[in-house]
Amino acid sequence: MTEAVKAPPRLAVRRLDRTVISWLVLGVGVIGLQLLFSGREFPAIWDNVISGPIDEFEAWARANRQTHPIFTGFFQPVTAAVNWGLTTIEDILLWLPWFVLPIAVFAITARNGNWRSGLIAGLAMVYPGLVGLWEPTIETLALMGVSVMIAVGIGVPLGVLAAFRFRFEQALRPLLDAMQTIPAPVYFIPMLLFFGVGKVPAAIATVIYALPPVVRLTALGINKVPVAAVEAARVFGSTNRQTLIKVQAPMALPTIMTGVNQTIMMALGIVVLATLLAAGGLGQEVMDTLRLRRPGRGVAAGLAIVAVAIVLDRVSRSLAERDRTKQIDKRWILGGLAVIGGLVVLGRSAGAVEFPTVWGVRILDPLDAVVVWARDNLSFLTRPLNDFIVADILIPLRDLLVGIVAWPVLIFATAWMAWKWKGPGLALFATLALLIVGFIGMWELSIITLIQVVAAVIVSVAIAIPVGVWAGRRPKVEKVLGPILDFLQTVPSFVYIIPVVMLFTVGQVPGIIASVLYAIVPGIRITALGIRQVASESIEASQTFGATPRQTMYGVRLPLAAPTIMLCVNQVIMMVLAMVIIAGLVGGGGLGFETVNAVTRHETGLGFEVGISIVAMAMILDRLTQAWAQRLQPPSGP
Repeated sequence: MTEAVKAPPRLAVRRLDRTVISWLVLGVGVIGLQLLFSGREFPAIWDNVISGPIDEFEAWARANRQTHPIFTGFFQPVTAAVNWGLTTIEDILLWLPWFVLPIAVFAITARNGNWRSGLIAGLAMVYPGLVGLWEPTIETLALMGVSVMIAVGIGVPLGVLAAFRFRFEQALRPLLDAMQTIPAPVYFIPMLLFFGVGKVPAAIATVIYALPPVVRLTALGINKVPVAAVEAARVFGSTNRQTLIKVQAPMALPTIMTGVNQTIMMALGIVVLATLLAAGGLGQEVMDTLRLRRPGRGVAAGLAIVAVAIVLDRVSRSLAERDRTKQIDKRWILGGLAVIGGLVVLGRSAGAVEFPTVWGVRILDPLDAVVVWARDNLSFLTRPLNDFIVADILIPLRDLLVGIVAWPVLIFATAWMAWKWKGPGLALFATLALLIVGFIGMWELSIITLIQVVAAVIVSVAIAIPVGVWAGRRPKVEKVLGPILDFLQTVPSFVYIIPVVMLFTVGQVPGIIASVLYAIVPGIRITALGIRQVASESIEASQTFGATPRQTMYGVRLPLAAPTIMLCVNQVIMMVLAMVIIAGLVGGGGLGFETVNAVTRHETGLGFEVGISIVAMAMILDRLTQAWAQRLQPPSGP
């Protein structure tokens, strides 16, 4: 009995000893490495190990693209097939009278009686034409259509196979994790190597980026089919194929369609950046407004992308939410097709094919005057703030981490943190990843990008967590914030940066501010979710023992919601990293600027090195925050 009472103090002493030893190891390691390596630059011993062979291969590829069997037998047929799909869809949509597409969108969305959703989708389809962006919108729809069809054609079979083959699912999971961790523009770099520039490489990059959701949700949907339904089908003599086609696939279809919806949204998110590969469409319109610094036209073009997102979201949701218990009446389908056909004939014969000019993209030009007024009259705030952030925060941190702190110290501290939070596996991975980044000559650029990412994450978290806590406790607040967050999440990230650049001039600050606006949305929503999911029993128990609302918040709600809030931090980091390239476009420097240079100047070797550095940074930050979130999880066992 005595030993049972004394055991907990001994355990506490052991834990204290381990903690002290761990911190002593950190202190000794940091001091020793700083003394040994102070003033020494990271040896870029692999400066040309990656970029050299890749540049040589790119030169060879350009010389042999028309003759070598690798290109003539594989890449050219793939390019021709994807280009045919893009051209065909675009030609068909432009051949149709302009009013047919909005009516078809309305009919598909409202066929289940959801008239409001159908009306919103139909009007959203009209908006791009009203502002003179009908043809760019059709180009974007064609790119989206081909990309999503290819992604679904690949993703659904992979998801089905993952549902039936556990080992395949285990092997596929880390690949999907990596695909979701890698920032979207990194996919452009290998596309340049094998496909050059144009709509085809943009479509293929979009497919790769948007593939994971449909694979994951297809596997989830198949696995969630009740075992009783599967066994009943087999009792009646169904083969595995018949069971899949007639039982599992129909029952999993809502989940699969949700995956398709997510794939559509992810594909749309890469549309603007795809203009770096000369993909055209609405993305090019937004990019042009950034170059011209015309925020009014940028908002007009950005709202056109929002309209496309609304249309695709409503249509895919209507397909996912159809009542499977009701038989489809073929007469309605034939009648609808007949009406659409009649409208096509009527429109073609009347010459009403092109969208009539109504407002044009200049309708929102008054916003330019508003931003110019704000720039001129708020400069007493924006310029000192910009100078303070750059001169007193970013530059000193860069000088500290690049010029004063020895590079082995940063690697050792990261490895120590990874070991403490997760174990030796993560510590080894972080060490090797950082060494590779340094050896290929990307250390200083990576530090500059890391500083910007950390600054944006700190500001985003400082906004997202309090607002998320407020929204999680006040349903009315969350309801009011909903449309604002939907707008921020749907508007292309480029649109944020146009007025910010005009207010703060080109530099690192606009990229940080745009990153914050882009990243706070998931932060607020995930934090609110974590606060809402705290068990009411825990709150009632706290109140029973006389805790004040403030004590309940800090003693119960926040600790129990801490794992979810850490996932919020993880998502904020991933969203900020996705903005690295855009920050590079407006003078942010670092890896983002080098990525833009690599893509625009066709320096594929440099692009691979930058891509490796961005991926390494993303995976280390992702694994560290996930490990921290796991440490905050309450014990599940007795």
